[in-house]
Amino acid sequence: MLNRSAVVVRPKKPFLDWVREVDDENAPEVTPDEMGLTLYLVPNYEDPVDAEKVLKKVCEEIFCRELEAWFPDDECWPRDRSIKRFKEWFEIEHVELVEDVGRGPIENDEGPEEKHRFDPEPPPKRRPPPPPPPRKKKPRK
Repeated sequence: MLNRSAVVVRPKKPFLDWVREVDDENAPEVTPDEMGLTLYLVPNYEDPVDAEKVLKKVCEEIFCRELEAWFPDDECWPRDRSIKRFKEWFEIEHVELVEDVGRGPIENDEGPEEKHRFDPEPPPKRRPPPPPPPRKKKPRK
């Protein structure tokens, strides 16, 4: 058993509409069902509440990978890649348990530097505010 869960992503009609809007001449004559699905390994989770938390964390990267599969030029990608838009454009199936029955090592043909290439930049670290100045004690009368 792998220390991963999985998310299966299937395009819906709004995604296909976007593909056709961006490049109608070369858009495939397919239905969303014929576009296929993709399985993404995600951090392991144990229950449906955790599945949604994990999906929120990885949603933008998965969304970008799906867009890139059709159009590598991110200038034509929709700016709204929120979890809400993701769920409108893709059918999502959570798979809690992942088993590996293959032989040999698992290989990533993208290389380690490409593994999470759509990770958002971490926010800049904020310095804690300086402590307040010490309070002067009032002399007792």
